[in-house]
Amino acid sequence: MKNNVQNYLNILNDPRDLSQNKRIELEYQNVKTGITLDSFKRLFLLWKKKNASKHVKKAKVNPYTVVGAFEEIINELVPDSNPLGLPDSKEKQYSPYKFPVNHNDILFLTDIHVPYHNIPALTAALKYGLENEVNTIYINGDLVDFYAISRFQKDPRQRDLASEIYMAREFLYTLRKLFPTQAIYFKAGNHDIRWDHYLINNASDLVGIEEFSLESILHLKQLNITFIPDKQLVKMGKLIALHGHEFGSSMFSQVNIARGLYLRAKDNAICGHHHQTSEHTEPNINGKVTTCWSVACLCELHPDYMPINKFTHGFAHIKVFDNEEFEVTNYRIVNGKIK
Repeated sequence: MKNNVQNYLNILNDPRDLSQNKRIELEYQNVKTGITLDSFKRLFLLWKKKNASKHVKKAKVNPYTVVGAFEEIINELVPDSNPLGLPDSKEKQYSPYKFPVNHNDILFLTDIHVPYHNIPALTAALKYGLENEVNTIYINGDLVDFYAISRFQKDPRQRDLASEIYMAREFLYTLRKLFPTQAIYFKAGNHDIRWDHYLINNASDLVGIEEFSLESILHLKQLNITFIPDKQLVKMGKLIALHGHEFGSSMFSQVNIARGLYLRAKDNAICGHHHQTSEHTEPNINGKVTTCWSVACLCELHPDYMPINKFTHGFAHIKVFDNEEFEVTNYRIVNGKIK
C-alpha cells in the first residue's frame, strides 16, 4: 500500500472532470506491482479512509464541471459514522453496470451455450455486426453451457468439462480477432455460474483465488473483455438489460416472454434466457410508452432436455443516442438467414 501513495494522492487531488472510478483506472495503469485492478481499488479505499482528510487539497473547481459528475459522486458516498453503535453490517451495495456513452452501437448476443452453439446462426449475427460496424459486442449470458457440471442428470458420454472451457475460450479469441478495437462485454448467466457453484460444492478452498475464477479460465483480461457478474443489471442509456433468470421462470408467460418481463420490470428492458423472440409495448395511464424485448438464442434449438419447444435463433442491434434514448431492432434468424 505504501508504494502506491503517490497514485492515491493523484486520484484525490486531480481537478479534472473525471469520475473516481475512471481516475482509479488511469492510476492503476502506472502501478507495476502486479496486483489486480480490484485489489488496487480496495487498497485505495482503505488508505483513503485513514488518510484522505489530511491530503485533500482545496482547489478552485469550476462549478459547471462539478455538476456533470455530481450524480456519480453522490452514488459513491457511504456514511462514515455509526452513531447508535450498531453491529458492523455485511450489506452489499446493489447498482446496475452503466455502459460508457461511447459504447452506443451494440451487437446484443445471448445464449450461445458453447459447445452447443449453432454455427450458421452465430455466423449470421457476427457478420451483421461486422457489416454494420458496431462499436460494442455484448454477450448477455450463457456463453458456456457447462453441461458437465450441471446439477441435472447428465449423459456420462457427453461430460467433458475441459473441452467446454477450451471451446468457449477459442470462441472468445475468434471474437476478439473479428472485432479487434470494439468494446466487448460478457455478463454471466445462469449456465455460466455453474462454474462458481461447482467450485463451492466440490473445491471450496479454491473459491476466491483469482486463477480459478471464471474470468481467469476464459482469459477475459488477456482479451480485454469486461466481465459483468451474474444478476447485475446493465444500463444502456435508458434501456435495462438482464439475462432473464433474475426474476425466476414462473412469472414469464409462455405466450409472450416480453410481456412477462414488462409485468416485473415496469420499464424499458431487454432479456435473453428463454430462447424466444418477442416484444411487448404498453402505455401507462399518463401515456408513457414502455417496451420490453426478449432476444432469441444462438444455440441448438432441440436439446435433449427439451426437444419440443418454442426456441428460435436471433440477436438484437441496439443504438443509444446522446439523450440516452435508444433504438432496438430485434432480429430473427431462420436457417442461417436474418429475418
